[in-house]
Amino acid sequence: MTTTKAKLMMTTAALLIFSTASAGDITGSFTLGTGYLDNPLGINNDTPAGYLVQALRLSTTLSAAPNSDQMVNNAFKLGYEGNASQFGSNTSLGNIRHGLGLEWFRTSRVGPQDRRTNSFSAGGQVSVRSYEGYYEVYDYSEAYSYLSFRQYAGTEHLFSGFAAVRARRYGELPEESYIEPHGQLKYQRFFASRTTLGLSARLGMKTYNDSAAPVIWDTPSLPSTSQMAARLNIAQGLSDRLSLRGRVDSRWTLSDFPYYVADDIYDSPLLDTYAHDGWDVFAAIKWLGPSQVWTELGVSQGEHDYGSMLFATAPGGETRDDTVRDYYLSLERSLTGKALGPKLYLAGGWREQDSNIETYTYDGIFASSTVSWRF
Repeated sequence: MTTTKAKLMMTTAALLIFSTASAGDITGSFTLGTGYLDNPLGINNDTPAGYLVQALRLSTTLSAAPNSDQMVNNAFKLGYEGNASQFGSNTSLGNIRHGLGLEWFRTSRVGPQDRRTNSFSAGGQVSVRSYEGYYEVYDYSEAYSYLSFRQYAGTEHLFSGFAAVRARRYGELPEESYIEPHGQLKYQRFFASRTTLGLSARLGMKTYNDSAAPVIWDTPSLPSTSQMAARLNIAQGLSDRLSLRGRVDSRWTLSDFPYYVADDIYDSPLLDTYAHDGWDVFAAIKWLGPSQVWTELGVSQGEHDYGSMLFATAPGGETRDDTVRDYYLSLERSLTGKALGPKLYLAGGWREQDSNIETYTYDGIFASSTVSWRF
């Protein structure tokens, strides 16, 4: 089935299903935004581009079965996600995505007078994404399924986690198709001093499972890569209007990212976080100012090592190591003062990337503004 046919079928199915629900049974959000990037492709000879984004999320409860004392609730929910972006400067980066999912939630209140809930959920989603112009060859379809839980232990401890599988299929580039089992465990500790500590560990593996993959990437069997990651985060409330937060991320490559080298050809599957290991540090201060405007000022720095992968530079290629720094300021305000309703978000900053390969060394501005509605 082509991506276009799958997209049309998915959109039609979503409209038919949601048309059977009354307006009061549908919840969701809509986001409309614009932005600007000096380096949209992450290289030093980029053409700066502005962009528009739109996102629509809808969900409806198909059935709900609370028990007699209202302590436990089971519900099935159907959801739709639509995302679209349009880029200027003839960058051909615009794309549109449609997703349709079904989820089951089982929630239970921690105590009769406690608003917190423990939960267990399972679900799946099918989606399609299509690009414009030059990048149409990267159109894909995807299936995703997951199991997750959240469990409080007293008032100070929270455990959560998930296990998931993603299967992505590229129609015109089958060697990019993969299956990705991954999962995460997380622990949070809450202190009376307004301090929250969190620790999470994540493990994932990508296998390029089409028969074309070992031919293209020149491997004796299906090429694969795996990675483990850990995060330590901390948040400290200084008052009702002021807080600090920070985190440290580390990633360790367990098996190298596949790549191909022959004569003057240097190629690999689409690069993502599996392609490099290293660390990132982030810190921010958040303040609730006049007119109920949340202001956040943050900075981050990371070291990203691409291991043994070779990139096209001088004859023989070269390994790559990047240092990335971001500085940003964001403003957020509810336009109605209510949880539901429109919210304005403005953000801007500066990114510096220093690489041992000149192509990936650049610095430039990024900025965005969005208005979102929850209903």
